[in-house]
Amino acid sequence: MRRTQAQRSEATRERILDATCQSLVERGYAETTTAEVLARADVPRGTLLHHFPTKVDLLVASVQHVARRRLDALVAELDAVPGDGAELDAFVDIVWRHFSAPLFWAALELWNAARTDTELRAALMPVEKEVFGVLHDRGVALLGDDPRVPTVVQMTFEVMTGLVMTGIVSGELGRRELLIRRWKRAAAVLLGRRAPDTLVERAKGH
Repeated sequence: MRRTQAQRSEATRERILDATCQSLVERGYAETTTAEVLARADVPRGTLLHHFPTKVDLLVASVQHVARRRLDALVAELDAVPGDGAELDAFVDIVWRHFSAPLFWAALELWNAARTDTELRAALMPVEKEVFGVLHDRGVALLGDDPRVPTVVQMTFEVMTGLVMTGIVSGELGRRELLIRRWKRAAAVLLGRRAPDTLVERAKGH
C-alpha cells in the first residue's frame, strides 16, 4: 500500500530526529549543526526547516525523541523481568545497560548543553522528569512493597549515572564492574535482603 502524505511526512521527521541523535552520540552537541543533520538525514534544507524552523526546535524535538525511545526500551525490559527472586540484580543490570547505551549518551550531551542554555533546559526538565518518574514507578513495582524501595531505586539511577560520567575519563571497565557488583550488594543490604558483612567481597583464601 502506498503511504499517505502524512505518513511520508512523519517518516521524514523521524529520519531527521534519528540523524540528530546519531550526531549527538558521535560528534557531540557542539558539532551537531544543521549542516551535519542535513548530511546524515539526506534531506533538503527546506524539508528540515519545514519540520524544525530553528535549531532549538530541532533539539527540543530531539529531547522528546530520545526520551521516548529510552523509555520504551527500558520499560519493555523491566516488564519482562521474571519474578524469580533476582529482581534487584536484574533491575540494576537493566538500568546500567541502558544508561551506558548510545541513547543515554545523546541525553547526556543535551543535559550538558542545558546547563548554559536556558531554552533547552526548560524543554529538557519536564521530559526528564516524566522519564525518570515512569522508570521510578516501574522500579518500585518490580522490587516490591517496602518503604525502603523508592530510595534504593532513586539511588540506583544516581549511582549508574555517576559511573557513566566517571567512565568518560577513566575508561576503567573492570573498576566499574566491581562497583556495580558492590552496589547490588549494598542495595540488598539496604533492603534487609543481605547481611551487612557481605557487602565487600572477601579475597580468596580468607
